[in-house]
Formats: sequence, C-alpha cells, structure tokens
Amino acid sequence: MDKHPLLMHRYLNSCLIFLFSVGSAIAAPLEDVSLQQKGDDVQATITLTTPVHFLRFVPNVKSRIIEIYYERVPSSDQAEIWADQEVRNSPATSLSPAFTVTTRDQATQPKLVVEFAKEVDFLVNAGGDSRSFVITLKPEKTVLPTVNKMELPLLPTVVAPPTVPTPPAAGSAEATQAETNLQAYKLMQAGRDALADKNYPVATEAFNNLLLLPPNLYSQDAQEWVGVARERGGQNAKAKAEYELYLKLYTSGDGVEQVQQRLARLGSTDTKNKNEAVASARKLEPRTTVQGGISSRYYYGQSNFQTSYPYNNTIQTDSYSMKDQASLITNVDAVGRYVNDQYDNRLVYRDVASQNYVPGQHNSNYVYAAYLELKNKKSDYSARLGRQTTGGGGVMGRFDGIYAGYGNQQELRVNGVAGQLVDYSTNIQPIFFGTSVDRGPVSAYLIDQTIQGVTDRRALGAEYKYFEGKKSAYAVLDYDIYFNKPNTMMLTSSYGLASGTTLNLILDYRKNLSTRNALNGSLTTSISDLLTIMNETQLKQLALDRSISSTYAQVGATQRLNDTWQLGGDVRLSKTSGMPASGSLNSNGIPLTIVGYVTALPETGLEKTVSAQLMGTNLFTNADFSSIGASIVTSDYVKNGETLFISNRITFNPQFSLDSSWNYYQQADNYGGNLSRHMPMVHGTYQMQQNFSMDADLGYEMSTTTVPNQTSTNKRISASFGFRWNF
Repeated sequence: MDKHPLLMHRYLNSCLIFLFSVGSAIAAPLEDVSLQQKGDDVQATITLTTPVHFLRFVPNVKSRIIEIYYERVPSSDQAEIWADQEVRNSPATSLSPAFTVTTRDQATQPKLVVEFAKEVDFLVNAGGDSRSFVITLKPEKTVLPTVNKMELPLLPTVVAPPTVPTPPAAGSAEATQAETNLQAYKLMQAGRDALADKNYPVATEAFNNLLLLPPNLYSQDAQEWVGVARERGGQNAKAKAEYELYLKLYTSGDGVEQVQQRLARLGSTDTKNKNEAVASARKLEPRTTVQGGISSRYYYGQSNFQTSYPYNNTIQTDSYSMKDQASLITNVDAVGRYVNDQYDNRLVYRDVASQNYVPGQHNSNYVYAAYLELKNKKSDYSARLGRQTTGGGGVMGRFDGIYAGYGNQQELRVNGVAGQLVDYSTNIQPIFFGTSVDRGPVSAYLIDQTIQGVTDRRALGAEYKYFEGKKSAYAVLDYDIYFNKPNTMMLTSSYGLASGTTLNLILDYRKNLSTRNALNGSLTTSISDLLTIMNETQLKQLALDRSISSTYAQVGATQRLNDTWQLGGDVRLSKTSGMPASGSLNSNGIPLTIVGYVTALPETGLEKTVSAQLMGTNLFTNADFSSIGASIVTSDYVKNGETLFISNRITFNPQFSLDSSWNYYQQADNYGGNLSRHMPMVHGTYQMQQNFSMDADLGYEMSTTTVPNQTSTNKRISASFGFRWNF
C-alpha cells in the first residue's frame, strides 16, 4: 500500500468524506401541524422548518392515505440531513378525523405520508409561505339513515338539511338560514364522530359551537346531546343543567321523553347551580392538552471498498471493509396547549439525541425547538419566546430569542424579533433584531445582524404570500444594504386548473451574504482575530470574495389521467457562480496569515435536468401507491446522467404496511469517468396499538466508479429498526 501514496491519499479522502456525511446532524424537518375552519371546509396546514417546493400529490380521489411530493429549496440549509420516519400527530379537535404526518425518502424522493383515521375528500396545495402544505378537507356528503329516537340510539341521528328546488337569493334571510343549517349539520356530525370515539370534551365543544349559532334545524337535538356528552364525560352537574334547559326550551318532540328519563336518573339541581352550569356551558371551557411522541431508532451500516488498478504490468486490487454506521437516534417532541375563550397558548419542545457506537464519531444532542407561545385571540397579539424558527421577517434560520406581533394581519400588524442564531457549529453565532409590518398578503421588514460587534448583515426586504383554493404564491426580495447587493430573490407558485392539471414554478437566487463568509478557509473561527490584521472594509471585501451565489429555476406540471393514474414532469436549471482566489501562500504553500488561502473556483455552468413521474393508486389492493420516475441530467461536468426510481407502498390492513423501492443512477463525465449505482430498499411498519408502532428497513447499495486505469466498487448494507410511542 505504501507504494501508491497518491492512490491511497485519494482513497482515505473518500472514506473521510463518507464518514462525515454519515455523521452529519439529523434534523427534524416537521415544524407544526394545525387545523382551522375556512368557510365550509377545514384546512390542515403542515409546516416544515425550511423552505420547500411543492411538486404533486397522490391520490386524486377520496382516500385515507395521502402522499405529498416536494423538494427542498436549493438555497436552504442543506447541511442538515432531514430525518425519515419523523411523525407529527394532528391536534385534538372535532374539525377533522385524527391523522398523522410522516417524513419518507428524504435522500431520494422526499415526500410526506399523511394517514387519516378514515377516508376523506381532500385537495392538497402549497401554502402561501414557502414552508407549508395545506390539505383542504371537504365536508362529508353522506346522509345517515333515520332511526327511531325512542329506541335511545347509542349516537345521535344526523340527517342532512333538505334541499330546495330554487336556491334562495344571495343575502336573503332564506339564504342565511340555509347557511346556518349547513354549518350546524357539520358540527352535529363532528359531535357524533367524537362521541363514537369516546372523545367527550371534543363532542361537547362541537355541540356547544352549534348551540352558539342562530336557531336552526339541529338546535333541539344539539341541546339534548350536549347533555349526553357531559354525562358520559362524568360532568353530571352540567349534564343535569343541560337537560333542564332542554325541557324548559322544548315541550314536544321525540327527545323530550328521553331527556326526562335521563334527568330522572341524575336527579335535579338547585336553581343557582343550574344557572351557573348553563352559563358556563355556552362558553369555550378552558382545556389543557398534551400531545407528542417519543421515537428511538437504531441504524447500522457496513461497507466494503474495492479498488483495482494496474501495477507492474499486473492488476492490483486493494480491499477495505468498515462499519460506517452504528447509532441510536432518539427523537422527543411534545406540545402542551391551553385554550379558552381568550387565549390559545402552547409550550413546544423537540429534541434529537444521537448515540454513536463507531470509533471517532461523537454523541450529540440537538434541541430543535423549545419555546412558549402566547396568543390572545380577542386583543390580536401574540409572542413566542425560546428556540424557534420563523416563516419570514428576514431571519435566516433557527434562533434563540423572541418574536412578537400586535394587530390584525389583514388590516395592519406590527412585529418585532430579536435573538441569536443557532446552527450547531463551533463558530460564534451572530445576534440580530428586526421589525416588520404586515398588511394583507404583503409584508416589509428591516433586520440588522451583528457578530462580535461587527455588522454581519443588514437587510431590507419584502414578502408576498397568497393562498386560495388551488392557487398559491410566495415571493421574497431581500436586499443587503450593508453589502449593497441583493441577497435573496425567490418566487414559488402553484396553480390548479379545472382540467386536472397542476402547474408549479420556482425561481430562486441566493447570495447568502454575511461577514462570517470571511471565515471560510481561514485559520480561525473568530471575526475578532481577523480584525487584528485588517480593517472592517478589508474584512467586508474578503467576505464578498468568499461568497458564492446560486441560481435555480424549475417548472413542472402534473396531469390527472383518471382516478388511478397521474403523470408529472419537471424541468430544472441550476448554476453556481465562481469565486476568486483569496489570501496568500509562501513559497512552501503555507498560508502567510490567519486569513488562510482559498483557491479560485470557476462557475459550474448550467446544469439541466428533465424528469418525469408516473403515479398510480389502488393497483393491487385497495390502499396501495406505486410510482416510477426517471430523469436525465447534463452539465459542464456530467456528460449525461440518468436516474430511474421505482417505489411501491402496500397497506395490507390498518396495522401493517410495506414499502419497497429501487433507485438506479448512472453517469458519464466529460473526463472519461463513469459511475453506476443500484439502491434497493424495503421498509415495513406495524401499528401494534393505537399509540404504538414499530418499523424496520433493509437496504443495499452497490456503486461502481471507473476512471482511466482504475475501477472502484463500494458495496454497502444498511438496516434500521425503531419504534414510536404517541401520547
């Protein structure tokens, strides 16, 4: 081996790079899952930690499982490896069936898998802030059969409001009453479903919200069943008050005899207790909930490297095996929530701990979120204190600090933010403060960021956020007034057509201007050290010299072919700027100062990628997803590169599902090199109980690289096993 120092140097370098990539921080990409009523629909918003670009979703018919395909915006923080199998639960509410959100295939074909407790009618689109997806849930259209209420059914009967031959004129009393009846119908269904799940607080909330509406077709039934919900939830005093109010309001109807029987069983309340109970019944009762999960996963990887090359007129082969991964990664996320008539407050904690068992790799523990959020619904103010990420305002990533705002966003809202960035590096982190103003879809901000007393960045910016039905758009312009150059320009949008076609677009330019860029290639991690040998003007120029800009454009379309098949395609263009040489070397090639030395880098030229994806649902079972995709890439370096990706997900029953995939890539570069790689994988998930699941996967990778006079082969086996407990 010592006879070939150059080959050995390259070989060890490749091993170190591989180990570095395996040991990189595993980040939790899911930020939040929320629900809100929007007209007749319910919107479930899934927010991620950094910008993403929406591509497409499957299926296009009513389903219990949804897959959302996306890609990370190239200018986002790619140093963080997004974790697979991260799970978030939906909030406890009567607005929609319970569901979970799971990240999958982050390294190959990123997607979110959303699983509902029952089938839903839905539409998926990008949110209006570049970091979210919105699932619009359509109201149920099923009419339940009528039963005789005198039989005391387990659950209330919910019959849809009657239709009329001629719709009433918009704005008329008849139209208003029809709208009220429709809202009441949906709340009655929600209360019924919650009773079926024995979720009595949610059922009580649904019936109470119905009773706050003007008198309607369902008012009498709701007054009866809010008493039932309270009785089954152990609130006997309040249940008696509800039954007594029912008998005071209604003297006829099928429910009167039932309510009398229930009240007789419970006994009567005195007038004072009755009035207090009824008054509190019509308010949103204070409610505290705690949701989250604990997951732990063990990863194992074993690689075998083999390199063949000519030596002394013979073919010499060197082999090397190594255990490149053995780690236990534990993820904890918890959200405590307090809600009443005035406040909606949250306490959020998310942590990822890595225990590494490979020599040379270190253990780590990263707290990705730890904040208290206060929100006053009546006075329109909110504040978030702690470790967090924001969706705008010029803040570049995760930070420790405070973000607060006052006012109605549609009219005028003023925000302020201050804190210190957190990127888990050993470097000193900058501090910042900023302010922003929101009015409708438009926001404007000013932010100032310093490091060790020196300006790191100072920017003016504007954002535009738009979301409506099948249309969404987000645009941002960030101009650095310290460097006098544009820092960020981005536009991402999605548009759905009535023909079943969805179009998406992203244009992204990023310079990532920062005085900290001067540390790239230097022999110090301190800006103060650099200022001992240069002034701020020279430091600013050094930071500019060591800053690279990237430009990215992508346009895509997805066409619904029928209830089973969809076809999608994308065209991507990307380019990275060059960088001049900076610093200086002595005659021995050693840097003269702590500035270090960075060699000049040429621009990458234009990289072009064309891809297509065919997606099918329910091909083999009643709940399976299949996808086949291919792409072609060319650039100044890659003469031609082709990718083929095949995946399938089969759900055998609500407890067990099996995923399988195969990824093939081959490329020929313009310097005589060739690369081919096969990556098959299988993954199984078993839901043991309602809140406990286990999963495991097994993968194999074989890659072959050939360059003039040398062939290298890498064979890698990977496996993982984990569990998750939701609470």
